[in-house]
Amino acid sequence: MEKDNKEEWLRLLFEKDEWSEDDRRRLLEYLDEKDDDAMRHLMKDRFLEDMTASHPSDGKEQHLLSLIHEKIQPPANKTRLISLGGWRKWAVAAVLLLIAGKFIFDSTRSGSLPAKPSPNQVPAIATTDRPPGTQNAILTLGDGTRIALDSAANGNLAQQGSTKVIKLNGQIAYTSNGKIAGEEPLLNTISTARGNQYMLILPDGTKVWLNAASSMRFPTAFKGNERKVEITGEAYFEIAKDASRPFKVMTGGGEVQVLGTHFNVNAYADEPTVKTTLLEGAVAVRKDNARLVLSPGQQAKFRPQTQSSGSGSPISLIRDVDTGHETAWKDGFFWFDNTDLPTLMRQVARWYDVEVEFKGNITDDSFSGKVSRSVPLSRLLKVLEQYEINFKVEGKKIIISP
Repeated sequence: MEKDNKEEWLRLLFEKDEWSEDDRRRLLEYLDEKDDDAMRHLMKDRFLEDMTASHPSDGKEQHLLSLIHEKIQPPANKTRLISLGGWRKWAVAAVLLLIAGKFIFDSTRSGSLPAKPSPNQVPAIATTDRPPGTQNAILTLGDGTRIALDSAANGNLAQQGSTKVIKLNGQIAYTSNGKIAGEEPLLNTISTARGNQYMLILPDGTKVWLNAASSMRFPTAFKGNERKVEITGEAYFEIAKDASRPFKVMTGGGEVQVLGTHFNVNAYADEPTVKTTLLEGAVAVRKDNARLVLSPGQQAKFRPQTQSSGSGSPISLIRDVDTGHETAWKDGFFWFDNTDLPTLMRQVARWYDVEVEFKGNITDDSFSGKVSRSVPLSRLLKVLEQYEINFKVEGKKIIISP
């Protein structure tokens, strides 16, 4: 969007009495493009220009931010937009209102300040904090030997038949000398604890990223007419192309079959469905006697615990999925999109290795926003506190109450 078109859209936006969910989402996306220091300078310059060369008092600045908060906050029981930007987001939004023109000054000079949100009664942050997750996993070899990958030195980790396991720059790769015809491949397992993730390269060149609390069981070399692995939790795959040997991912009582493609599988035991999201190429998802072929941007969902009753396919097709949202974890983000609080907190629990307990009747609001996974737990909880979510942290437990 060109600058003039953006400013025209902003002017029209702030003339509206109410903002739609699309308006809020579009504004946050626009704010994400802005540089922190540049926005502070712009805000100061606009104040100096438009308020008779006099920087407003802290009270008036806070009033501006309160107005923006009131405007961008969705109605009760609707999706809430979250961001770690804090001061930056509201400062940028205030700048945009200044650009938009007369609205903000009429409001500022009216003398009627909006009511402040009631403060939370329960402090969220204990004296100890939880750091974000790290790159680590446990590799279990065919003979049961366990290797902690974060502390293992770079270089050759193990010899599995004719296959070497090599660690380099925080990832592992399996390389074979090609002499596997007469040997039976060994089965290895890589697993991540809560608060960990890891990336590896399989013997055929396939790249796999494992999210927290996940595992994959795989052979040290692929033989025969197929390549097969088993996963729990969540994994992102970039499959090495081999038309003669389809790649199969077994999970949740179902199967994903591919030749060469990029896709994400979410199969956590505490989630209600197994989701396969296709980014490029093509995959076929099987569950019981049903089979569904996906195109890029589509998602297949099924319940792992159910069996087909003959009254319809156990697999659901979701079209026009935001694939960036589904794979944000791999790129270092939480990306919530109309996400309810229990689902949101399950992601938090896995990444920060904490337990979550709900007490009382919890709000049924949903949340949208993009948050870095590199921040400590305390900072993420402070963001959620802005939306009157009450937290109490006791060691590794987060207690949420109305």
